[in-house]
Amino acid sequence: MNPLHLSGYGVKVKVCNLKSRSDLEVTDGREDRRPSTSTRFRPRRFPYSSVIIDGHSGYISLQALHWLSRNKIPVFVMNFDGTLISSILPPMPVKADLRAAQILAAKNPNKKFDIARALVQAKTARSLQVLDWLGERYDIAREIRVTRFEASKLRNASTVPDVRVVEGRVARRYWEAFRKVMPESLDFQGRMTTSHQNNATDPVNAALNYGYGFLEGECRRSINTIGLEPSVGFLHDFSDYQTKQSLVYDLQEPFRWLTDISVVEAFESGALKLRDFFFTGDDYRYRLEIEAKFRFIELLNARYNSGVLYRGRVLKWDTVIEQKAIELAHFLSGKSFTLDFAEPAPNLKRRVDRELRARILALTQFEAKEVGIGKSTLHSLRQKARSSRDFGLHSSVRRKLAVLA
Repeated sequence: MNPLHLSGYGVKVKVCNLKSRSDLEVTDGREDRRPSTSTRFRPRRFPYSSVIIDGHSGYISLQALHWLSRNKIPVFVMNFDGTLISSILPPMPVKADLRAAQILAAKNPNKKFDIARALVQAKTARSLQVLDWLGERYDIAREIRVTRFEASKLRNASTVPDVRVVEGRVARRYWEAFRKVMPESLDFQGRMTTSHQNNATDPVNAALNYGYGFLEGECRRSINTIGLEPSVGFLHDFSDYQTKQSLVYDLQEPFRWLTDISVVEAFESGALKLRDFFFTGDDYRYRLEIEAKFRFIELLNARYNSGVLYRGRVLKWDTVIEQKAIELAHFLSGKSFTLDFAEPAPNLKRRVDRELRARILALTQFEAKEVGIGKSTLHSLRQKARSSRDFGLHSSVRRKLAVLA
């Protein structure tokens, strides 16, 4: 994942010197403290995986759309709150047999149930993993226990509505734990709203929405690449009040943790702060300052581009999303009789910040002994703290160090 993000006023995307060079010229938008900049790219030398535009002033020419399509580069237009307004995707492969199998599976209660259950199994597994990751630093043992109990009820589900009930209850407990770890100053109350539109009246929801917008774009791209029908889902039905891209919503579920982890890291590290958000318009929804938005996008990119071992290969997470779309296509067409969205599982490790590194290096043997840290453990901690690499800490060691803070 390496999107070209364009924002601000006066975004321009056009093709120059059509006969001699056919360069794509991209002009980023202006902001209060940032002048506009222009860059040119040769055909087949575009270094980005997609173009994401969340500016509201500017244009993209028809020739530029042609250029991007021929170079297989999708274009996503987002609202300031992360809502995906439209997508312009490269030509979709025509696979009538696959689409016919997808529609038949959506009408088959047993097949639909198998796919919906596999999606929720993966989502709940990742939700529990994120909570365990949070539990290394925060006191949410009760929330983890209750969420795990709700997730265990999935084994008793026998219909798609049953699966949705379990998903909803797990999500409720998950967001209760999430609310507990967020600073009170951010006023995060959860994701559930009476309007079910998740309007971002707090900074945490604003960041979550923006991150989910990125994820939606990746899922749309993968579905388009494989040739699946995006409007025919299995966990999400057709609805008059939501987008018709039901399969896009389905494919997002096992990978929402990518955004959730990035949001936690953003606020913990200070990449996002309360002062980076402001209200806009008359609907009182938060909007991100442009510089903070770039910092958050860097965190999202780092998370999507982290490697994971899967079937003997190290894949990035955007590639895993596409791989799962391929596996779904094989299941629908009868080339495979099993479906598992839960693998590969991420290896979540805490990234130790500078303050904690400094605390470890300043720790004396006497202080370490006082809190129950042995000489060998202290030596190992010092070696890790001097290294430039990220490293994890066992929860018991982290609690002992917290006593000295």
